[in-house]
Amino acid sequence: MSSVRDVVNTYGYYSATVHGYSMYPLLINHRDSVYVEKTGSYKKYDVALFERKDGQLVLHRILKIKDGVFYFCGDNDFIIEKVKKEQLIGKMTEFSRKGKEYTVEHFGYRLYSRVWCFSLFTKRVLRRIYGLFHRA
Repeated sequence: MSSVRDVVNTYGYYSATVHGYSMYPLLINHRDSVYVEKTGSYKKYDVALFERKDGQLVLHRILKIKDGVFYFCGDNDFIIEKVKKEQLIGKMTEFSRKGKEYTVEHFGYRLYSRVWCFSLFTKRVLRRIYGLFHRA
């Protein structure tokens, strides 16, 4: 069986349904899917797929890049993780939410990513407000 890294390196992309809650509310566990493309450039606010040292694949957002180190955090997380460039596999260029396709260039997505990443404090406040209006 090929690894995700092998698939991205061979075909230039990878698509899968998300598993986990770290990118909530943008991506919902077992419902939404992502399209990850191989790239050589990453910037702040990109959502990228990387491999942890234990082999676990993680899709999180880049909060900062400094001295060749990428600082990641899930939209539903508060812990910042340091990642080296060689751990990166690709970045999300499209996602499917409730069956509707969006690109990362979509105005609503770009606005969400800037507001949501403003700071960890802002994320805590916004997550509570979001929860008040979107109870399951």
